[in-house]
Amino acid sequence: MDLILKLDAGRPIIISPSMSGTFAVGLALNSPELISGWVPVAPVSLTSATVSQYEHLSLPVLAVYGEKDTSFRGQVEEYLGKIPGVTMVMISGASHPCYLDRPDVWHRALLSFLDSLNVD
Repeated sequence: MDLILKLDAGRPIIISPSMSGTFAVGLALNSPELISGWVPVAPVSLTSATVSQYEHLSLPVLAVYGEKDTSFRGQVEEYLGKIPGVTMVMISGASHPCYLDRPDVWHRALLSFLDSLNVD
């Protein structure tokens, strides 16, 4: 949060794969006004907040996870699936680092999401 304020570069879109969810969950839920969108990719630490907190998040979100990611798939669906207007992308045949397993699908989903945002 301090870095975003210090850079004074507007409201970034946060892409947070895996362990970076540890930091991004708190930022998205506690200071959504600082960012333009959030792209959690098979994030960890989703259970550090309540389902109700996700239900009240007012922020564009693209949640991405791999079909074969048995460790985090259920959490992504249970928690991030509650965000109003969330775009959920399950990458078929992909594991936890789904963006590495199927970069073509990952890039299409990310670019489509970014195009949908009205940011400068």
